[in-house]
Amino acid sequence: MKNKKHIPLLFFSIIIIIPLAIFGAVSWYQRNISGLPFYGEKYTIETSKPFFTVPDFQFTNQVNAKIDQSFIKNKIWVANYFFTSCPSICPKMMHNLIKVQNAFAGNSDVRLISFTVDPEHDSPQRLFAYAKQYGINALQWQLATGSKIDLYSFARKGLFVVATDGDGGAGDFIHSDNLVLVDKDNHIRGYYDGTNDADVKKMMEDIKTLQ
Repeated sequence: MKNKKHIPLLFFSIIIIIPLAIFGAVSWYQRNISGLPFYGEKYTIETSKPFFTVPDFQFTNQVNAKIDQSFIKNKIWVANYFFTSCPSICPKMMHNLIKVQNAFAGNSDVRLISFTVDPEHDSPQRLFAYAKQYGINALQWQLATGSKIDLYSFARKGLFVVATDGDGGAGDFIHSDNLVLVDKDNHIRGYYDGTNDADVKKMMEDIKTLQ
């Protein structure tokens, strides 16, 4: 008689609770893991391997030292393009990236790199002053300069921050509010409007998902 009383409870567990638990786990996976796409050339979403991999790079940082892929090896990282004399979108982007830096302060898994679009004026010395102005922690966030041709080629063919064509010549100029999220395998996993608070908040959630 006693065992018969347990049958409805066991039946309820099998029929209701276990399927709900499985559904919850699948939903969480789809929302948090599989829901983060892989991006390829010019914002296209890739659905099969091999996924696009951000190529190696080498530039100069704000302390006039080499910065290359060793800074972001096995890291989740965020990239953007800016210039120090920008009066419009760049200050808002950089303030939002400060929020990202602060949110992941001391987290060795997360790095940021801001590449200048104006290397003629953005020398390492100028980048250093800019970093100091914004409270940028060089251990986590690097500012990069170099040749305009290399910087613009990396923007267009390595990170796809803009869809326009160009040769990095004197008349070529890039101005983008895109933040690019890259995973530990150097696959692009998201694009976000760096001037939009909600978009930046979503990016920080996606960083946690990648972790």
